[in-house]
Amino acid sequence: MSSAREELRIVNIHDRDFQKYSVDNRIYCVPVDDYEEERLHLQHELLLRVCDQKLFFPPIEYPLSVLDCGYGRGEWAVAMAENYEECEVTGIDIYPISLPDEPDNLDLFGYNLNDRLTEVCNRNSYDLVHSRFVAPGIKANRWPSYTRDMKALLKPNGWVQMMEYYPNIQSDNGRLSRQSALTKWWRKYAAAMEAMNRNPRIGTRLQDLMRDAGLRDVRGTALHLHIGDWDQDPVKASIGRDNAEQVRELLESLAVWPLPELPDWDITKVNALVDDARAEIRDRTLKLYITVYVAWGRRSSRG
Repeated sequence: MSSAREELRIVNIHDRDFQKYSVDNRIYCVPVDDYEEERLHLQHELLLRVCDQKLFFPPIEYPLSVLDCGYGRGEWAVAMAENYEECEVTGIDIYPISLPDEPDNLDLFGYNLNDRLTEVCNRNSYDLVHSRFVAPGIKANRWPSYTRDMKALLKPNGWVQMMEYYPNIQSDNGRLSRQSALTKWWRKYAAAMEAMNRNPRIGTRLQDLMRDAGLRDVRGTALHLHIGDWDQDPVKASIGRDNAEQVRELLESLAVWPLPELPDWDITKVNALVDDARAEIRDRTLKLYITVYVAWGRRSSRG
């Protein structure tokens, strides 16, 4: 693994900051700058509202050891450490930034999730292993072994929870056409991810991955996050209003590095497509939403 100093070096690409180590090794293709930090904070707050303030779905009364794979800017890991003060929380991320006011029961370090987790974490050690929105960094052929690794780290009867976007934005009333900018954005993004050996549709397969890894009691849900305040329910409208802001930033964050690498594409075309897609997000009549898939499964008491 690289040195801590190398891990924190950044490089500017198309006016966004990226981790240089990820760029050089084609690992994580999403910015690590202040704009992305603000988006991640808003995303975390939105998910708490959608999930009734739940940090996890498995029926765990009080976890004593938790691993967060891909902690990002640390919102989930910090919340776990603060809500469960007797719990030892460990976070790993390709870009291992330190966090302000880091709780004493939180330990963070840098690691590439494409490498075996069992090389740096102890087997049979965690009540909960959490993985959220790591699809842009995980190689497509790594997912089965990644899920098996998380299972191996669990205590007997411990749980894995995984959460990923399916960033093919849909219309609740079917008014989003195949010629729309959002649909074109999705097609281009999917092509760019597949060219980088990533699976942009992995969210739809989380439960299958868990079952194939031998996890038990596998459950899941699809969260349809409204985009815009088009719902008559005031709570859903409020969430949708804030999510529209988050998705506008997501469209750029996911596209700014990989899309210009497509044949016959450049940053000018990408920016124009993102602008057009953002304009469609402002159209309340489309009744847009984006899906987040969540799955959780348990390691059996016999391992």
